[in-house]
Amino acid sequence: MDKRDFPRVLLAAVLPLVLAARGSPGPSPGQDELAVREAEARWVEALDTRNAAALRSLLDENFVDITWKGEVRDRSAAVAALEAPGRPSMKQTLQELRVRFAAPDVAVVTGLNVVSSKAPDFTARVRFTDVFVKRAGVWKALSAQETLERESP
Repeated sequence: MDKRDFPRVLLAAVLPLVLAARGSPGPSPGQDELAVREAEARWVEALDTRNAAALRSLLDENFVDITWKGEVRDRSAAVAALEAPGRPSMKQTLQELRVRFAAPDVAVVTGLNVVSSKAPDFTARVRFTDVFVKRAGVWKALSAQETLERESP
């Protein structure tokens, strides 16, 4: 073997070991972004249909929400608010969604939620930031914060 061949031989010997140590590649960023967007859509659907079981499955056990009123709620309180008998029926539409990854298993979603109801009749525009974490391959909401947009005078 010529010493000029050494780098090629070394690469051929080491590369399979490096690849094996890494394990199988995870989902591409595009797949993770799609999964996070789908989790956001399921969250809105759970709220619109008042599906507490679906909401509970989407929220991480350590979930914390800062509501548009400034209230701090954990997972249990968020689910209880959904099940409250006086909660009006609402329709929510997500707009301007932006998904960014702070780490491979941490996603930050920002956007606008247009919330409307017939009884009582209202429409609100709520800016939000949601933080998702990937736990055992599943994206869970870890944190949420909402800010009510002020109406233009």
